[in-house]
Amino acid sequence: MKKKTFADFEFSLHLPNNLSAYIRSVGHFNINEMRSSSMWDKAWFSELFWCIDGKGVFYIDDKKYIVRPGDIWYYPSGSKHFYHPFDDYFHYRWFTIEGDMSDALFKSINISPGISYGGKCPEELFARLELDIKQSTLKKRLELISVGFQILCCAAAGVKQKRPVNNYLSEARSIMESDFSNPELNIQTLAKILHINRVQLSRDFATHYGVTPSDYLKNLRLQKAVKLLKTSNLQLNAIASACGFNSGAYLGKVIASGTGKKSSEHRP
Repeated sequence: MKKKTFADFEFSLHLPNNLSAYIRSVGHFNINEMRSSSMWDKAWFSELFWCIDGKGVFYIDDKKYIVRPGDIWYYPSGSKHFYHPFDDYFHYRWFTIEGDMSDALFKSINISPGISYGGKCPEELFARLELDIKQSTLKKRLELISVGFQILCCAAAGVKQKRPVNNYLSEARSIMESDFSNPELNIQTLAKILHINRVQLSRDFATHYGVTPSDYLKNLRLQKAVKLLKTSNLQLNAIASACGFNSGAYLGKVIASGTGKKSSEHRP
């Protein structure tokens, strides 16, 4: 059954104020595709996302991370924003803080840029921001930043909690099957994307699928390489590049070890 999509949000009135930090906007989204607001070259405000359901993919420093229920994501002021649903939908709440001291609020309670675990989303606090953000008095703006800081404190407290067990193994398999041609993908980067301990990922994957994630990834690359040998005239170095191997020489060794035949023997 498809999830209902929606995008409810509110912005503060653009009135002169001398506050060094104020709530700029707040929203409650359930999306199934990338929106125009999901990409900014540089956004001059701080933004926090809190995942309620589904999964989102976020990028920072050209690295990909999967945000799951209970996770928070923080983009500091001046960041390039880029995110989208991981699969069918991404249900989350968000709010932005603008002003010279916006990032200092996050730093003061040790919330670092990127992903961390926040626990259950305090939806009632986000709802209060949505309800009151259009009120423009100084008193109300101070109340709003107080509610925003309560949300940040909830997020910071959640980081100290133990993450509940999640079935992330199918996610790991899906990522490898779609991105195996990327030579940067390995067990270490996969663990970072999933926000999971590398040893735990390797152990659980092997228990569930009967093969380590490293061997599973190597086999995906090997299968693709053999298929290209049989169906194309590409040189071995080009095939290696297309399949995530660092060189044709190394690919030749993997093929010989994995199939018992030289790469030339797979040519039609």
